Amino acid sequence: MPTTTVPLTIRVDNDYAHGPSFCHLLHVDVPVPAVGEDITGWMMSVLFPYTGEGSDYADMDAIYSVQIIDAPVEFDHILGLAVSAMG
Repeated sequence: MPTTTVPLTIRVDNDYAHGPSFCHLLHVDVPVPAVGEDITGWMMSVLFPYTGEGSDYADMDAIYSVQIIDAPVEFDHILGLAVSAMG
């Protein structure tokens, strides 16, 4: 039976324009990207929701980023990939 989730270690950076910056290393178990799926789109939909510091920072402009820093060997093709967005 194929694997449906993959354990990853991700680095999440939340850099607020007029406030503090936060860095988190998270161990997550997320759905495997589908064969042929756009990896950037997968990262935005599956990993990007781990960004942010909650309602206390909801009204502050920030740059949010996620980088995959550890993955099983069969997923080494996504190791080191990162996405970021401003919000």
